[in-house]
This record gives sequence, structure tokens and C-alpha cells, in this order.
Amino acid sequence: MSATTASPAAPAAHTQRPNRAPGTEIHPPMGDGGTWVLQRGPRYIRVSPEVAALAEHFDGRRDHGELARLMGGTWTAEMVGFAVRRLDDLQLVDNGEMKAPRRQGRFKMVPPFTFQFTLLRPGRTMQSLQPLFARMGNRYLVGTALLIAVAGLLALAVQNTYVTSSLSGPLSPLTYLGILAGLVIGTSIHELGHAATLIRYGGKPSRIGIMLFYLMPAFFCDVSDAWRLPQRRQRVHVALAGPAVQTFLAGAAALAAWPLADSGVKTALVFFALGSYITGLLNLLPFIKLDGYIALMSHVDIPYLRDRAITDARRLMARLLFGGTYERELTRRWTTVYGLACMVFPLYLLSTALQLWIDLLRRGGVIGICLAACGVSYGLYFLGRGVRRLAAEVRASGAGRPRIALVSTAVAAAAGALMFLPVPHTVSAAYVSRPGGTDLVLLDGADTDRIAPGQKVTLTTNGPVLNPTTGSATVGDAPAAAGEAPLDSFFPLDLDGALTMPVTSYRLDLDGPLDEPTGAARVDTGRLPLWEVGYRTYISPFLPS
Repeated sequence: MSATTASPAAPAAHTQRPNRAPGTEIHPPMGDGGTWVLQRGPRYIRVSPEVAALAEHFDGRRDHGELARLMGGTWTAEMVGFAVRRLDDLQLVDNGEMKAPRRQGRFKMVPPFTFQFTLLRPGRTMQSLQPLFARMGNRYLVGTALLIAVAGLLALAVQNTYVTSSLSGPLSPLTYLGILAGLVIGTSIHELGHAATLIRYGGKPSRIGIMLFYLMPAFFCDVSDAWRLPQRRQRVHVALAGPAVQTFLAGAAALAAWPLADSGVKTALVFFALGSYITGLLNLLPFIKLDGYIALMSHVDIPYLRDRAITDARRLMARLLFGGTYERELTRRWTTVYGLACMVFPLYLLSTALQLWIDLLRRGGVIGICLAACGVSYGLYFLGRGVRRLAAEVRASGAGRPRIALVSTAVAAAAGALMFLPVPHTVSAAYVSRPGGTDLVLLDGADTDRIAPGQKVTLTTNGPVLNPTTGSATVGDAPAAAGEAPLDSFFPLDLDGALTMPVTSYRLDLDGPLDEPTGAARVDTGRLPLWEVGYRTYISPFLPS
């Protein structure tokens, strides 16, 4: 739907005697209260019984008048023409060049940054388990799973001292391997939860596999067939089954860790429990296209809810800033606020992740900075895409050019002024205690130009999540020196100093005794304009010295 009502164009020739697009299937309702569905490839479009009956008559020979007579009742040629144009917009009317959709290959890219690889196409084996899945959905098992999930949270609270120390210190490679294996298995069971619930209600999951979701590994289960389910609550149950399974697994892991003695196994279970709880919570948030969004969309029964709400929010911003006339995609007031939240939340999520991991990435030299730059680049891409779409809405709205020029100039000036805003600049590094003293150490690619004697240095633990302060120091007067430092001083790995890396070292003057002999460090180098901080962090490390 465009921003303003355009004058009607001449009907396309292929819509005069419409034929169904190759590969289009018409599915009747699955039960009482269900809807008719038109499917072409992976796309499911719910339609009224009348539109489904009309599509049945599309054969490429009948014109609108003949189709209206076949439909009978109050149907007219004009009504048929309107319905045909809507179906043509959905690419369900053959334009003479269409081919039947190929069966999806194992690899699929979903723009902008999701890559899916299909491992399994559930067939008759999983369908034959439908009676078992139906019995597993009883209220007693569901109540038990909920009780275990809540009990797991209490178990983590009781173990809070151990949990905090585990999050704050380095872990052995074997522990990391155990955590990774647990999360992979847990997310696999999460996806099977979606599939089992869909099968329980009579649907058919089409694909199960692995994916990179915004550069993060994850599993997926294609449950598009849930749109054929007759009741909203069934579709909501399918969407929420995955997070429910994951929080149950988290609770079970937390309870299993409680009686164990301090060990790598206990640490792995604690990390798995925390990771699963957080992943389950993230999946429930309706602002990104995860399970919570699918559940909300199913509950309110509005297809493409997020995209349409974002469109309304973008048009509201355009109207407030530039004026003009805009049409609404949705009539409910809350959807505009929801659309604004959907626009902001991905940037909030990305900035939170960068804030959590940026010190670790910057300590990692060129490779870590490259990963951080990828995250920042995606954020800039996301902003640029939003600005481009906003501009398209404004151009189509009939807004006055003087106002557009004035507001655009003001926004550009504000953005330019923001680039010169002074912000704190820090250099992420590590510290190592040696027989002769304690050294600040940096890998190649770190910003050493700003480090000078007398600067304050905050010393912290080298934990994978938490980094409590272990001491403070200042940069000494001795000149920088080349040397080596253990790899595990830069990364939260417990390698007993077995591997070393070439580094640049600065002697530190400690303000007091240290709680840990090695860990992370953060050098306060003063305040710089925002543009210079960005340049020093994400551009200069890749330029030839």
C-alpha cells in the first residue's frame, strides 16, 4: 500500500482472463473455525471462502463477467476485477512468465543477515508420533515443566555466589565445549518443541535446520503450516512451545547443578541454565521476528503485523517532521506504538551486545576489532535503510519542498554537531604480573598512540560476562617495550599461560595490592570528539602504519 492513493493504472493483460500462478495450492480449513489458505511455495495467505472459490475457477479462459456469473449471488465483474488485482499483487495470478516454485534447497538466505541450512525435512516418521505428542500436551506435564522452570530460578538464586564467580573468571576450553554442546542440543530440542506442538494439532513442519541469525548461530523450525490451524490459541501454543521447552531445560540444568561440588561440570550447567533462560526470554520479546512476535501476531490475528506496524510508525514520523498525507496500514492505535518499539529495539539489542562485549573484542586486536566493526556496520546499515524508506514515504506524500529542505538541513546539522560531541575514550588491554612488576599489555592493532604516563588504568577480572574491578593503577614513566604475554590474559580462557602472544608492554604503578595476578585493563585516555573515537576504534587499526 502506497503512502497516498494513486490513480488506478490500466489493468494488466494477464488479469483479464486470470489463471492461477503455477504451484499455487488451495487448502480447505483444517477444522471448525479454520480459514481457507492459498499457498505458493513457502508463502501462506489466508483468504475468505468466497475468494478461495473464485481462485478455483481461475483457468486462463474465463473473463471477469463469466467468473462473476459462476460465483453468483452479489458478485459483479467489478468485484471480481478487484479480487483478481489483489491476488495478482500477491503473485498468485500467472503473468505468463511464472514457473512453479522449486522445492527449496538446503541453503536459504533471508535478508538482511539470516542464513538457513536445512538438516531435516520432517516426514511420516514425525507425523506418526502425533498421538504421543497429543498425550504429552496434558496440563499435568505442562504444569510440572513450569514448576521446574521456576524452581531452577530459585536454585540459581541460592547459588548466586558461585554463579557470580563463574561469570567473572576464565573458563577451561573443555568447559566452553560443554556449554556450546549443551546450547546446541537445547536449541535443537527447542525447535522440536515447535514441531511437536504443530504436529499435535494436525499441522506439518516443513524444515528443521541450523542458521546464522544476525551472525549468531541458532536452530530453526519452519512452522508456516501453523497458519492453517483453525484456532488462534493453537497457533499461539505452537509459537510458545519452543521457549517453554527451553526454560524447562534451563530449570532442570540449574537444579542438577545445585548439589554438585565446584567443578567444570557445575560451571557448564550453570552457564547452560543462564543461557537458556536468557534465550527463552529473548525469544518471547515481540519486537523482533522470533517466537514472541509469532505468538502476538497469531493472538491478534493480523498477518505481517510487525512490517505493517513499522510502516505506520515510519509514516507517523514522516507526517510529524515533514507533513504530507499518509494512509494507515492498521487501524488499531496501539500498533503504531508497537511499530516504533520494533524500529528501536534491534538497535538497542545491538548496542547492548556491543557494550557487553566491546572491551573483550577490542582486547582481541585486529580480529576482535573487525568483529566489532561488523556489528557497528550493521547498525549503520539498519539506520541507513530506515532513512531511505522514510525518504520514499515523504516523496510519495506530497509534502512541501521548503519544509522538507528545512527539516533535512536541521537534522543534518544536528547529526554533524553530534559527531563533535566530546565522549570518553578508553583503550582496552590486559595486565600481567611479572617478577619485576605489573605490565599493561596490548596486542597489535590496539590504539597505543594515546597512551601516556600518568593515565589512570582500571584493572578487572577477565570473565566471559562479568568483570568486577580487581585494582587500579597509573601508566608508569618507562617507555613502551615489545614482549610476550599469555593468550589467556586477553581472553576468558584458562590455559595456564601455555600460549603466548607478541605484545606492547607498559609498566604500571599500582595503587594497591591486586586481587588477581592477571586480567583485563581499561586505560582512560581523556575525552575526544565522537568522530575521532569511531575513527581510532574501527578504522585506524586497518590502515597501514
